[in-house]
Amino acid sequence: MSELNEIQTLAEFITRIETLKYEHEVSGNNSELLFRGQREDKKLLPKLARLNLNGNIKKIEKLMLDEFKRASLPLAEFEPKDNWDWLALAQHHGLPTRLLDWTYSALVALWFAVQNPPNDSANGIVWVLKTDISDFRDTEKFDDPLKNKVTKIFRSRVVSKRISAQAGVFTAHRIDSSGKVVQFESNATFRERLTKLIVPAENFSSIRASLKMMGVNHSTVFPDIDGLCQHLERRFSKLEDEI
Repeated sequence: MSELNEIQTLAEFITRIETLKYEHEVSGNNSELLFRGQREDKKLLPKLARLNLNGNIKKIEKLMLDEFKRASLPLAEFEPKDNWDWLALAQHHGLPTRLLDWTYSALVALWFAVQNPPNDSANGIVWVLKTDISDFRDTEKFDDPLKNKVTKIFRSRVVSKRISAQAGVFTAHRIDSSGKVVQFESNATFRERLTKLIVPAENFSSIRASLKMMGVNHSTVFPDIDGLCQHLERRFSKLEDEI
């Protein structure tokens, strides 16, 4: 494990991100960085690819999305326009899809990594992706995500307040004819532009406290009543690694 990629404090994290952004710009690329925070080091696969499905992955994907579209409209804040909108909305509410969550906000990604105590003393991870303009999917020209044949970055319309609050963006993953999804960190197009930052388990609580002081908490990341209630619970109680 490289000490350079270990993050002990929020200040260290910000400095490391600024360095990565500087390196990106010096190389001649002004595209933005993307971030993904994880409580532990797991494969970069969308949820759909991590489940033991009752059938063909593409058929199950379509069935679930169709049922979501049929049943969710009275519950949605905004009316989706196309399948890209529907997929983004479904993803943000927990439906297994071919999308993987990322964010333009380094602090939001770090919060997702440390918001809860570590799992069995596992270190947290923040992935940083140096993007290129060619990485992004033009959803006007390519209107059906279920026929996506190349893994691309997908910028959703704001079909949920959570997408806006989390500065959310997605990778839309290719599913091949055999039903296989390539891990993002193994994808030849992206793997050389990924950086893995490690957040040691013993630093979760102190970094979480620093983020709270900076205004990054459940109520800002989840701008709804559920997020407010979780924020109030955390404000007036302690987690096991904070005692």
